[in-house]
Amino acid sequence: MFLADFHTHSGCSPDASSSMLEMALAGAEKGISIMCITDHVDIDDCMTGEAQRDCFGKWEEMKRRFEEAREGLRGRIDLRLGIEFGEANHGSASDMESVASKNLDFVIGSIHNLRNNPDFFCIDYKSVSQCEMLVEKYVEEHFELARLGCFDVIGHLGYTRRYMKRAGFDIGLGSHTDRLEELFRLLRDSGKGIELNTSGLRDGTGSAFPEFGVLKLYREKGGEIVTTGSDAHRPEDTGKNIADGMELLREAGFKYFTVFKERKPEFIKL
Repeated sequence: MFLADFHTHSGCSPDASSSMLEMALAGAEKGISIMCITDHVDIDDCMTGEAQRDCFGKWEEMKRRFEEAREGLRGRIDLRLGIEFGEANHGSASDMESVASKNLDFVIGSIHNLRNNPDFFCIDYKSVSQCEMLVEKYVEEHFELARLGCFDVIGHLGYTRRYMKRAGFDIGLGSHTDRLEELFRLLRDSGKGIELNTSGLRDGTGSAFPEFGVLKLYREKGGEIVTTGSDAHRPEDTGKNIADGMELLREAGFKYFTVFKERKPEFIKL
């Protein structure tokens, strides 16, 4: 089976410590054919929600470590370089220009926190109504993101569910079907896509991101660009549940999944 893991993190992310080479070798050992390192480049500080002065501060280090990893791999896996661009909709025109100027294969656009708020994993969830209000705002911020041209796919749509469920409130995106339909049309018409993030299948959430009903809705509304990613932050999670993700794509009606090279989509038959 041809497997692609297009969401992984190395020590160039603040929440990971392994080298790009270690991550890529782990992917090769698990049968991953193509892998993309997508370290965090976040507009906001995750703990406070405040803008960071230089979110591209590790760019030169990322490039150097990537080249070292490719050399050390000796062709064992097709390794590509991307970023997870967090909260791009909170950024400036110069932030967008910085992304465009980098020699990247792939850019994930993710929302981990609402404007002027900390990451969803930092929030103290106390009620269903609080969770529903936050999810509504989360969905709306994706429209801001979708109108930007600085990303290729939206990452882990439904990310909020992980932390709300841990607090005892299992709030998904099912009540936002009308707005999601609009979002998916906007993505389709602008040549953007979504990722199927398999981390929820191993972290206790009980579903991938997005949840299956949302994934199917995306396909029904004409969505074709869809990548698969483990969101691994350590070697042992690299490639985890990617094969399961491929099966979910088939069940949702997809015939192809997507990989990227030099920011251009390549479609691979499932």
